[in-house]
Amino acid sequence: MLMSLNLHGWPAGSLFNNPRTSLTPSNTEKISIVIPTLNQADTIEDTLLSIVNQDYQNFEIIVIDGGSTDKTQMILKEYRSWITHSEYGIDSCQSDAINKGFDLATGSIFAWINSDDYYLPGAFSRVMKIFQDNRNSDIVVGAGDIVTKDCRFLKRINPMVLQRKNLISWLRGDGEWIMQQSCFWKSRIWKDSDGVDLKLNLLMDVDLWFQFAKLGATSTTDHPIAVMRYYPEIKTVSLKENVKEEAAYILARHGAYSEVRQIVKDLVKENKILSNEIERDRKSTRLNSSH
Repeated sequence: MLMSLNLHGWPAGSLFNNPRTSLTPSNTEKISIVIPTLNQADTIEDTLLSIVNQDYQNFEIIVIDGGSTDKTQMILKEYRSWITHSEYGIDSCQSDAINKGFDLATGSIFAWINSDDYYLPGAFSRVMKIFQDNRNSDIVVGAGDIVTKDCRFLKRINPMVLQRKNLISWLRGDGEWIMQQSCFWKSRIWKDSDGVDLKLNLLMDVDLWFQFAKLGATSTTDHPIAVMRYYPEIKTVSLKENVKEEAAYILARHGAYSEVRQIVKDLVKENKILSNEIERDRKSTRLNSSH
């Protein structure tokens, strides 16, 4: 298999077909990377190669495949020497796969990345240096890039501290948000949290950040850590009509009731506008049919 020929952020060339040998002393902290996947054979190799070509090599890869029927399993077999755990079978949702993955994790630093996204060169060493320099930090949030499916650059997302007020503003739609792909955290706060909520299909990361905001301190870096692909088939696009429902659930779960009321008001207003448009169209159709 071959990596994407023009992968944003990575130099072109044979590097991608020749994963590095270990450059990291064995006494360093281990990073556990969980990859939930389902039928993404056309991108998962990019994800894997962006990990095995990091210059920080003390990591484990945990892949939870929810029952892919494409060539995903064939690709995973080619990387079996790099993958610590690989599970295949039907799960209830992506959140279920993520929780299963972290149940298997043995590192001191955790992260998850979807199988259509990937890390940038030097991401792991940069994140670990931040943890080393900021011993009281439990979470590192980096910048990240958004690209098209064929890796054309769209936008840079700046990092944001995991604080309740920031997360509420995010769910209110004030514009600032966090790229989950660029987030790493200590295993301790994952174990102190409830994990990702199985009721959530789109905003499970936001709910997790609300939990983490109460459990630990955040350090940020303006350096881009990871890349997110944005295209019509991804869930946040194809299921965007469910975003407000999940946002209201998360806000209520974390006691932000005034924001829930505002979301309900917005939905009522949108429904009223839609009803008026339907009624106007109905009257126009009836008028035209009478002539």
